[in-house]
Amino acid sequence: MRRRTPRITSFFLIAILTALVWARAACAQPTPESHVIPVWIYDADSFEFWRTPQGELQGFYPELVRAINQKLDIHLQLQPISGPEIGQRFNDDRYGVYAGVLRTEARARTKILSSQLFNNEVVVASPTMSVNTADELSHARVLFRQNDATLESVQKRYPDLKFRSLRLVASSEEAFRLLGEHQADFYINDASEMENTQRYYLISRPFPELRIPVVLAFSPELKDLREKVNAFIGEWYRSGEIRKALEESKRQYLLSRITLSKEERTWLANNRLQIWLPKNENFAPIIWKDDRGYQGTAINMIHDMRELLGMEVDVHFVDNYAEELAQQRWPVRLVDVAEKTDLDHAAGRIGPDVAWHNVYYNRIKQPFLWDEESIRSQRVGVLAGSFSARYLQERFGSDVVIVTRHSVNGLIDAIENNKIDYILGDLSSLESTLRGNELFRGVLKVAGVTRSEVIIGPWVQPDNPMYHLLTQVNRLSSFRTQLERHETRDFFPALTKNTLKVISVILLITALFSIGMLVMMRRHMKENRLVNRNIVQALEKVNRAHDDETGSHIQRVAKYCGMMARELDLSRKMIAEIEHFASLHDVGKIAVPERILRKQGPLTAQEFNEMKLHTTKGYMIIQGLGLGPVAENIIHFHHEKWDGSGYPEGLRGENIPLEARILALADVYDALRQKRVYKPGFTHELACEVIFEGAGKHFDPQLIALFRQHHLKFCTIFDSLAD
Repeated sequence: MRRRTPRITSFFLIAILTALVWARAACAQPTPESHVIPVWIYDADSFEFWRTPQGELQGFYPELVRAINQKLDIHLQLQPISGPEIGQRFNDDRYGVYAGVLRTEARARTKILSSQLFNNEVVVASPTMSVNTADELSHARVLFRQNDATLESVQKRYPDLKFRSLRLVASSEEAFRLLGEHQADFYINDASEMENTQRYYLISRPFPELRIPVVLAFSPELKDLREKVNAFIGEWYRSGEIRKALEESKRQYLLSRITLSKEERTWLANNRLQIWLPKNENFAPIIWKDDRGYQGTAINMIHDMRELLGMEVDVHFVDNYAEELAQQRWPVRLVDVAEKTDLDHAAGRIGPDVAWHNVYYNRIKQPFLWDEESIRSQRVGVLAGSFSARYLQERFGSDVVIVTRHSVNGLIDAIENNKIDYILGDLSSLESTLRGNELFRGVLKVAGVTRSEVIIGPWVQPDNPMYHLLTQVNRLSSFRTQLERHETRDFFPALTKNTLKVISVILLITALFSIGMLVMMRRHMKENRLVNRNIVQALEKVNRAHDDETGSHIQRVAKYCGMMARELDLSRKMIAEIEHFASLHDVGKIAVPERILRKQGPLTAQEFNEMKLHTTKGYMIIQGLGLGPVAENIIHFHHEKWDGSGYPEGLRGENIPLEARILALADVYDALRQKRVYKPGFTHELACEVIFEGAGKHFDPQLIALFRQHHLKFCTIFDSLAD
């Protein structure tokens, strides 16, 4: 026994040392099952994350982390750190989860990334200047934040863009300090870095088609956690929780950041804010009038001023708004109409502007306006005192015969009695009236749109004591108006037998009344479908007149889409809408300059960027027509790609609406088959090869699988409707 003791002692010593080494290794490499998992986040206030005065963490990521912990039964813990530190940790693959990572192709290849959480817009900030296009930045001194993917994304999407000087800063605070000291002209970053109502600067959007997906990133040790988190993100997307959390975080963040200076408090205590708005003319989306009254962002902002800040606001609705606006020069204009080059407007802008195009109508048998210059010598009817009247006067002077009426119905009567050749007005005003007018059905059509450089947006005189506060309120209101407010009642009164009898009688009467209403609604729906069909046909004709593409192209695309929708076993309503609205997918080309649309050779980078805006312009044209989300999604998103490299939003995968994914495949197939000036028509076999190669890149892989099964039907449709 004595001789075996050393061997036994050695065995135990080896076992103890092994256990110590294993324990140390376990401590050095924590696992998500047994330890707190740090979630590293850039320590800068934004809707993604901020601290209350009491030090409590608020925002989108604290809410997301709480929800993931509860669902997956793990312990993620938010850890705010500086920009340089989080950048170094991320580059070195240090242990943890990383929040707010901007997805790039390089990162997708080298890092472990989650599904997309949301998209960030890239914007430009300046204390005094604004830009409309990327080219305007070529002579500017610009700032980017280091260890950030924004610069890489801008350089990739705009490879020809060169700056006068480029400087990297450690934080957004440093960037805004340099702007304030006039050491730089612009700071470029994603929108989440700019959404702070305590900073006063102008925001420009010269990169309209650039969107950067925001994701989570995982260190190599947490690779297995990614699939669980992705499944959770998918559930949040489908339930709408992710959008709700984003909107609520943005609203609460902006509300928490609204501050009133001593001067502003004094002014509010002694004054009432005076606001003038148009009474008889729509300026959607800022203000319009329907059967519910006045709607729009200006009205919502007024409600927010009253409800959130307790401000006393007097609203005056005036006739002939455009004329009064030019004469009165009110210090606060929630609806300001100006040229893009108007420096006074740029200096006082407190919110985003939108391009403003008016629409020409004429009789169906009359010609379309291929060029707006052909309106000269014509009789054009407009609302008295409207912006349309002012536009024609400034653009064409005495070369156009301007006929005024005091209502849209008066204009309809005038064109019916051959007293005018065209009606010019904003689309939302005309459509809301024409939709209920028998003359519109089969008689009037959209003939063209104005090509002015006019913008509309909210404006406040820069030296007005309310300028900074109204800037803050405007930004808050833009998020708040996206939310629906519901009133709920959680009581149920005790009912006697007599009360139940009374309720039973009321319910019977209500049921009979409901049946009658359903009959009336069915009749009304049929009428709306007829109106929608007329609108679609009118827009199709305008688009064909403006573009070289034939009617056969849009007919074939509609047939392809309808066939695929049926093979996917979608609902009858969905199939009908996809097939019906597919022909409108390129309606935005109405607003593309003819020099670009009809150019025989290849487009320059700048021309192609302008061409890509047809998706956004088309979406703007049909908004307010009541065509529904299927039509809007087809027009807005049919150039998105499965891998996220499309435009205008850079949507990825199933975030692209199904109807837009279907349209994208159908449109590309037909474009490949068509003979154009700049290319021969592809054979069916060669077109199929190109389509197949796009699986998982350009196109939805499931739709490609469906296309493989039914590609011969595509060929049959093309041959049967050949040009």
